[in-house]
Amino acid sequence: MKCVVAGGNVKVLGKAVHSLSRIGDELYLEPLEDGLSLRTVNSSRSAYACFLFAPLFFQLYQVATPGQDTLRCKILMKSFLSVFRSLVMLEKTVEKCCISMNGRSSRLVVQLHCKYGL
Repeated sequence: MKCVVAGGNVKVLGKAVHSLSRIGDELYLEPLEDGLSLRTVNSSRSAYACFLFAPLFFQLYQVATPGQDTLRCKILMKSFLSVFRSLVMLEKTVEKCCISMNGRSSRLVVQLHCKYGL
């Protein structure tokens, strides 16, 4: 799975992650044909929230390469939230965000590409 979030949409993605962090401690990422699903559930399983970002939200959205199974990922919210720490700074400095998931190496990579090549 590979997706690229451009400019102002990075802040929208960050706000969604901040909202989900108020509900649960774990974030479930699931790339679907309909878009990228971000989900969480609280510890007592009494509250659930889901954001589905359509493929048009992304500059590039690739669910899986041919011959590859679709992937799911569960990550601690604190780990993922640290990427989107300051929403104001994201809006001012980040040009795009690349999220990729590799099933063979069990790796989720979130890269922030900032202005001026930083």
